[in-house]
Amino acid sequence: MKKVVFLIITLSVMFTDAFAQTQPKEVSGVYVGGHIRRQRPGTITTLRNSGFTYAILFNVHVDADGTLKTDGETICKNGKYVFNQTQPYYQEDVRNLKTAPTGITRIEICIGGWGNDSYDHIRDLINSKGTGRNTMLYQNFKALIEAVPEIDAVNNDDEHCYDVTTAAKFHVMMYDLGYKTTLAPYTYMSFWTSLCSEIRKSRLKAVDRIMVQCYDGGAGNVNIVGSWNFPGVQTRHAGLMYYSNDWSLEKNTAQFEKWRDDGVASGGFVWVYNDESWNLNAWAAAINRTYGAVTVPESEVVARFYSEKNYGGYCVGLAPGTYHQADLAVHGIAANDIASLELVDESYQIKLYLRNDCKGSYVRYRTTPKALSNTYLDKVCSIVIEPNPTGIEGIAEEQGEESIYKQGSTIVNLAGQRLTKAQRGVNIINGRKTIK
Repeated sequence: MKKVVFLIITLSVMFTDAFAQTQPKEVSGVYVGGHIRRQRPGTITTLRNSGFTYAILFNVHVDADGTLKTDGETICKNGKYVFNQTQPYYQEDVRNLKTAPTGITRIEICIGGWGNDSYDHIRDLINSKGTGRNTMLYQNFKALIEAVPEIDAVNNDDEHCYDVTTAAKFHVMMYDLGYKTTLAPYTYMSFWTSLCSEIRKSRLKAVDRIMVQCYDGGAGNVNIVGSWNFPGVQTRHAGLMYYSNDWSLEKNTAQFEKWRDDGVASGGFVWVYNDESWNLNAWAAAINRTYGAVTVPESEVVARFYSEKNYGGYCVGLAPGTYHQADLAVHGIAANDIASLELVDESYQIKLYLRNDCKGSYVRYRTTPKALSNTYLDKVCSIVIEPNPTGIEGIAEEQGEESIYKQGSTIVNLAGQRLTKAQRGVNIINGRKTIK
């Protein structure tokens, strides 16, 4: 009996660790305004639980002397990080955005936006001083990445200056400092394609994503996303905004799906998280489901979850593992959205939790229900899928260093792998192993 317990514990730990190592594709992004600082720490928790796979912090303003600011507060000045004087928790908060459980694997800073003159200042600074190590532009961005190393990239949202030469030099400098580049155009296509080509002449891998704005001034891009073609840069995302008067989550999801089906976008992003009037988790789950942030091979699926009763609505299959709210959203399941489930392999059991961290009260399923109980219907926020102890009928004798045992009708080895008849080379009879 002790051996049974040992195997169950070993398998449970293994499945949890295996899932924790799953790296989702960066297919869902959200711009984040000053709200992240004004309403912390709640905003940090919301973002971590949302399921978005990347976040773009809006924005960093470059002053005429190279000082970096946001919302009027100084971030870096004279080559030193000073933001901690007014925002003492900022470094910890940004670090926590990437701390599991979370969907966020990449953080960017946005430079630009409507009315933002940062690139005019960047142009003038580079024309007069260059981009060398002794320039204030270089030193301030160096101070920023040293103070907040979790920042992976700079998002260019130039909407005024449009100077190819100095912008290219700026992004080459940023790449050498450790920042990748994403470009967020909404108009003036010739500028953006020229900028991308100019950057790549010097740093081939500096630009790794194009993000086409399809809202506000870029609303006309909705039907021409595919025309934003940048040779050498394969990743193209298209963005919408949550608060448009005539665009619901359902309509936005349909548009994301159309871009996917048309083959013009491999991901999507949303403008902008600056209040609590919308459900980030529902949006992230929909985008992740559309573009496949995580793809579970059919051979590994042991349970399927549905957004409506009687196996209706959208369906997502999961492998054994521990799924906090962010994990579910990365797989495409929104919190409070599960209405029915299908247990594909009854050698496993499912625990459904009302909390988002797999703690507290739960309901256990070892069979397939057409609908969840009222207590859990559309209220599930986290899930554990693990071996079903009651399904173990016996333990096989050892064959060399490998043991096998039976869970229901499934034969499993010590590594937790389900074995076909051809693979196992044995028959299980009353829990005993016999060689063929």
